[in-house]
Amino acid sequence: MLKKFTARGTALVASIALLGGAAFVASGTTGAYFSDTKQGVVTGSIGSIAVGTAGGSGAAGLDLAFSKMLPGEAQTVSANYRNTGNTAQDVYIVFNNATALSTFNNLGSYGEAHLSANGAALFDSVNLNDRAATCGTFAPTGCWPLKSQYLLASNVPVNGTGTVSLTFNYASKMKGAPAAFNSYPASTQQYSDTLNSSDQTTVKAADGAGTGLPYQIVATQLGVAPGQ
Repeated sequence: MLKKFTARGTALVASIALLGGAAFVASGTTGAYFSDTKQGVVTGSIGSIAVGTAGGSGAAGLDLAFSKMLPGEAQTVSANYRNTGNTAQDVYIVFNNATALSTFNNLGSYGEAHLSANGAALFDSVNLNDRAATCGTFAPTGCWPLKSQYLLASNVPVNGTGTVSLTFNYASKMKGAPAAFNSYPASTQQYSDTLNSSDQTTVKAADGAGTGLPYQIVATQLGVAPGQ
């Protein structure tokens, strides 16, 4: 009887195994599948922002000089720029020496300044005073100091050119000529409606001392202002 039961048990196990194998085959999950592959690569070129300048002397062609200045007689100096990069760009003028700029604005109504780009006026003032405590609200009809930067042109195409001009004169009411144009930092109160050096808006030791009004022509990506 034991041998007979064992034989039947073996046959039953074999039948279950065969049924399981049949179910596996019927399901189709054999591990095989169809496929197709294509190869690609990501590449890119790099844009460049570059500006060429001319119109004056010096290495960058940006050294400009007023000559034999007299009160009431305006003079104009100009510089040119060109987009020498490979993409469109914005172009700014930046007066990058804060102490020199503050000294320039310290002239108040004893200085008159006009800034233009490509024939369009950007700034006009007959009172450069930059101290809010003295002026209150700044406005073109009152105190209107020169700012540290101005947008000269936006979306300048590759090889596009432009011109920026600064016109300046000392007021006719000035008595006595300064030793040089815009000696900074201001050391004495020369004019009755301007501020002495201790009242200047800005004096930075890192700016040093000198004469003139330092500036830069700065090209940037579209919509990006210098310093951002």
